[in-house]
Amino acid sequence: MLGKKTINFGLNLPPAARKAVCDRYSIKYILHHCVKPGRTQGVTLVDASTFPMLDDIPLPSLEACEPLDEFVTYLSTSGTTGIPKTYKYSSLSPTSLYKSIGIINISIGLSQAPSFTMTLGLLLTTLNLRGSAWIPDTTSNCVEKVRSISKMLNDGLEFMGLPPSFLKLIIGVGVSENRHIVWRRTRKILLGSEIVPRSVVCEARRRFPNAEIQSVYGSSESALIGAGAYFSLPADATEVPPTLVYKLSKPGVRCHIIDEHGNFIDRRFSNSGVLVFAVDPDHPVKDHPSFVNADPDNKIGYFGFLSDGSPRVCTMDWVEMVSENEFTVVGRFDQKVKVNGVYVDLNALEELVNQNLNHSIADCAFVMTSEKRIVMLYVPQSGPAILLSPANIILMTEELFALSNVAKVPIHNCFALERFPFNDSNKRDLKKLRLFAENVEQYTASVVYPALRIDNTLLSRVAAKISQIGSRVLGRAALDGRNYYIGGVGFDSLSAGRLALAIKDELDVEISPLILLSNGMTPTDVAQLAIDMLDDRLMVPPTVDLYQEAVRFDDAGVTADGLPRFVYPDNPRGIVLTGATGFLGAFLLYELASRFPSAKIYCLVRAKDEQAAIDRIFDTASKLILNQQQMHDLEHNIRPRIVGLPGDLAQDKWGLSDERWQEISEQSDVIVHNGAEVHWLYNYEALKGPNVLGTATALRLATTHHLKPLHYISTIGTLPMKGSAQPLEERMSLNWNLSGGYAQTKWVSEQLVHKARSRGVPVTIIRPAAIVGESRYGACNVDDYIWRYVKGCIQIGIAPSHATPVTLTMDPVDHVAKVVTAIVASEQALSNFVFHVSDSENSLIAEKKIFEIVNAMGWRVIFETREQFKILLHSAPSVETNALFPLMHMLMDMSVQVDNPNTRSIYPTPSPPAENVVERCLRFLDRVKYLPAPPEPVSPLQTDDYPDVSVFGRTGRN
Repeated sequence: MLGKKTINFGLNLPPAARKAVCDRYSIKYILHHCVKPGRTQGVTLVDASTFPMLDDIPLPSLEACEPLDEFVTYLSTSGTTGIPKTYKYSSLSPTSLYKSIGIINISIGLSQAPSFTMTLGLLLTTLNLRGSAWIPDTTSNCVEKVRSISKMLNDGLEFMGLPPSFLKLIIGVGVSENRHIVWRRTRKILLGSEIVPRSVVCEARRRFPNAEIQSVYGSSESALIGAGAYFSLPADATEVPPTLVYKLSKPGVRCHIIDEHGNFIDRRFSNSGVLVFAVDPDHPVKDHPSFVNADPDNKIGYFGFLSDGSPRVCTMDWVEMVSENEFTVVGRFDQKVKVNGVYVDLNALEELVNQNLNHSIADCAFVMTSEKRIVMLYVPQSGPAILLSPANIILMTEELFALSNVAKVPIHNCFALERFPFNDSNKRDLKKLRLFAENVEQYTASVVYPALRIDNTLLSRVAAKISQIGSRVLGRAALDGRNYYIGGVGFDSLSAGRLALAIKDELDVEISPLILLSNGMTPTDVAQLAIDMLDDRLMVPPTVDLYQEAVRFDDAGVTADGLPRFVYPDNPRGIVLTGATGFLGAFLLYELASRFPSAKIYCLVRAKDEQAAIDRIFDTASKLILNQQQMHDLEHNIRPRIVGLPGDLAQDKWGLSDERWQEISEQSDVIVHNGAEVHWLYNYEALKGPNVLGTATALRLATTHHLKPLHYISTIGTLPMKGSAQPLEERMSLNWNLSGGYAQTKWVSEQLVHKARSRGVPVTIIRPAAIVGESRYGACNVDDYIWRYVKGCIQIGIAPSHATPVTLTMDPVDHVAKVVTAIVASEQALSNFVFHVSDSENSLIAEKKIFEIVNAMGWRVIFETREQFKILLHSAPSVETNALFPLMHMLMDMSVQVDNPNTRSIYPTPSPPAENVVERCLRFLDRVKYLPAPPEPVSPLQTDDYPDVSVFGRTGRN
């Protein structure tokens, strides 16, 4: 960017404003870092964090950019009144600031955002003075920002430039915490960006007794011609003059005054009028686009030319001229209203009230509405013994005006605000105040909703943005900043659709209008949902390039070349099954043995010998297969055909002897590779051995001696799920930006299987979603993350299921085993290749429905929003609550829909309804005492209805 002109955007510019400025300058890229802007049509967002940090800053070079001129950058107004105005900014513009401050090594506070003129000028001045720039904490909460600035002042900040209304807030907050607060180390206070009331200067003198207080008069427009004026109150001056007289600081700039129609006023007859700055006709600014494109017929436009060709800037401020280059500011031109034929300045009325009624009013503003009605907005003084009603405030104000000989000003309405709104430039948000005044009735209805809690968190910032967007869609400014119920403030299906589109534009998140209108949704709830959808930070991100891992472990020797022609085994002699002692493995063993009654089942098990392997297999089966007839078949009819293979997936040839490896290579005709190390928090490296190397070994086995179909049991987690609005399709995915080492190893293994298929190896990939308890008795794996999550929520009595769109996809383990077995038995499956077990109807269940079933079965769980859930967990941390955070996000990651036409073509029977399965699982978990006893149990099962059961856990935890 060195040597290039840039423009800094305000953080809260709406999409229309960003697009207008981008179109104005043909902007193609927006560079961002800490704050990512919303989508801007036709513009590419560039994340600065993707660029490496340089050790040295290179010098600007004319070889890398166009020749430089005086104008080094562009400035943009805040855009609070519509599309921002933009101007070229001269490198000479900070000159007057440099001379004004003039203290070497001074510490200077930067309170405004970097997109504003004052901030840029002060920063350049700080560097030229070899000073230090002090920046307060970044927060959208005004009070927190004020406290941060107060701390800087307490630490010895010497110079502060800020708007008077913000200084007033700083003093007000400081006094509320310490009535006698004084900042003695501050050397200069510079006030600007707004009309500076004398009362603020008086209060500044009291609180900063050793500071020189300067008031600068200027604007982004007047800065183009270097027109700035200053009032200065020396540090040793104890009295503030009755009026603040500003003096032009730059020679060559002239002052003129005009009337409300743009006609020049002869100073011999009147010194009062709208202030205009002008420079000589040959001044180079005459060629600036703002002047070249000015409307010559608009006499009170910001830019134009005098009759002699002099470039001029209209300030739109009413002033009283004191001399040729000195003046006092009366108020804004548009703040002068005609009452009974007499002009009254509303700014002067505000100053009068602030000076004389400060015992009851902390701040006030008068606004003339479009219907020519004057509305008084005020902030009550904190701590008065009697809180006055708006009617009493109006009465006091009218009496004050009468005593001060002010023309009788009719105050048509009056209401109190908790505090005045401020925009990004720390100025009063006049647009929002005007909207408040125009919509008094709406505001009165809106204040029943609590104000958003504003702090320096992503949730807070996003909630504030959504609250603002919603208020704009409805045209109700009073809703801005409040945590209203979206379905209760006037949104219908049409306006909710507009809100969804606006959220998509600003946050790049698609949220259904039906979700926005669902019961109880607030800006905070929508913000939490948006953050969860946008959260690309993986719980366990990839530690290596997974694509390169797939290339590395792909064995070109795994091929059909050189082997006998493949013949599909309708009646396999032997089936190799890995993972037989796992949750799914026990049911797979039974289904495979039942479907292929003459086949031997070779089961790879971690055990010291063959008998120990057999014992482990049946110990697992006895805990999970509760159907007595099935267990009898296993013990008496199937057991003789089971061969235990003591081994280890992570070792070469699975740790089998050469003789055993040769035996299964020659005697088996099918491989069902179900084994894997499952741990949700391990990274890729920790799981690579059993999960990736184990699959590579299975592929070698499939191509040793003769071709054998390999059916690889994967997971739906190998597909990228976040933000997926459509059901996940049965196809391969090249996107390896997956969360968690388990899913990452499964993705690499899928790629190995896919590459082997391209070389003629008969393979399938089968992807179950969440596998839960079997469909009759609900026998579960208690180590499963779903039940750990449910147990944790039951223990603390809270579930984050209020107004949540999260749905889970789950299937009972016996159904999954039946589906896998049907695929193994189908020759057609080899051409379909990829299968999803779950269907898009019966397998789905809402998270909220799970906890409704929990409540219906006698436990008591209160529904909260996700953010409130997090706050409650943080307030009482424990082993159980800490474990809930990753589990909650894991469930949100699994909130997807799945499509399975390939599976339905082979096994058309749908999964049992998920609601029924959940209820049976909860009964099982209650019976084995995994869950705490429900305080109000309902319809308990009789003992003779239920077989003896015991806890099964993958890790052995009880």
